Amino acid sequence: MNILAADATGEVLSLALETKGRVLAAWRSGARTHDMTLLPAAEGLLKRAGLRWEDLDAVAAAAGPGRFTGIRVGLAFAAAAGFQLKIPVLALSRLEAAALKSRADRVLAALPGWKDEVYYQEFRRTRRGLEPRGEAAWAAPKDWPAARAAAEIAGLAVVFGDTDAADLLPAARRRLQSKRLPPLRPFYLKPAGYERPH
Repeated sequence: MNILAADATGEVLSLALETKGRVLAAWRSGARTHDMTLLPAAEGLLKRAGLRWEDLDAVAAAAGPGRFTGIRVGLAFAAAAGFQLKIPVLALSRLEAAALKSRADRVLAALPGWKDEVYYQEFRRTRRGLEPRGEAAWAAPKDWPAARAAAEIAGLAVVFGDTDAADLLPAARRRLQSKRLPPLRPFYLKPAGYERPH
């Protein structure tokens, strides 16, 4: 399958394209905003792969957690592309993408957040694959070491680190194969405006 994934949830915009068993990736950062950069970057990636928009089988975007505006930009792009091309659209959790990096049966996926906060969620492996157990949460920098230690004592494998668009591809494949598409909605852990300076 030809799957295009985008992650606009952080400072760096990332895109990844899976085609013919290989993954091509692109990153964009700088003064231009993600909404101005996303479409040209996607077109450049398709050109590198020798594909047209019509060759895509699905498009995915990071639904969060992450920056409020970036989440909306990524989902709007994916929704518009999917509608235009009449292909599946996947809004994917970055925590699920992080969890899928582990082969453990019980995983605590954790992502760096704003000002050293940490987003985290527990996942367990079932017959259907890795599934979330409980709600996602966030910890202040001073509280994260204790949360991590508690998870490790409980026997969870802790996967900590950032993700990008390429990390969304295994989750996208898994969802498409199972025909269980996630709802097209943002995954916010905090209210809009939380990160604005006061």
